[in-house]
Amino acid sequence: MRFLVDCFPLIVTVSGPVWDAAEARALTDGFEPYFQASDRYAVLAVPTPKALAPGHAERKMLGEWTNHPRVRDAIKRLCVGAATVVPGAVERAALSIIYAFGKPACPSEAVSTAERGLDFCLQRLREEGLRLPKPPDLVRYETLRALNELFST
Repeated sequence: MRFLVDCFPLIVTVSGPVWDAAEARALTDGFEPYFQASDRYAVLAVPTPKALAPGHAERKMLGEWTNHPRVRDAIKRLCVGAATVVPGAVERAALSIIYAFGKPACPSEAVSTAERGLDFCLQRLREEGLRLPKPPDLVRYETLRALNELFST
């Protein structure tokens, strides 16, 4: 699990090629400093291309973590929007249904591409009046370039 935070308050998480318990722990542990700092942010979750989806045990672990009262409260207070890249149409539709009925702690979208997810996050940051360290179009360009470089190696 990688956290790209050069353009905070935009956090981009990039999962590894395998979603196992260690990957799930890296994600949950990785958010603790942001919960402690109490700064508002938007998050874009991007899977490594051709990565396996989380298994049942990992989905359960992540669900328990996001629904823990302390974590849910932190997400509700701090996260202005979360976009998750889900390349498969069926999986994306399923996640959208879960969001519709599960009432996530923050505005959440399942998107087909990193570009769409990034646009959602940048829009949410703008709507909430959060300042980026660079102009939004430069943040978009640099983030997409960083993802392309990460995935081309």
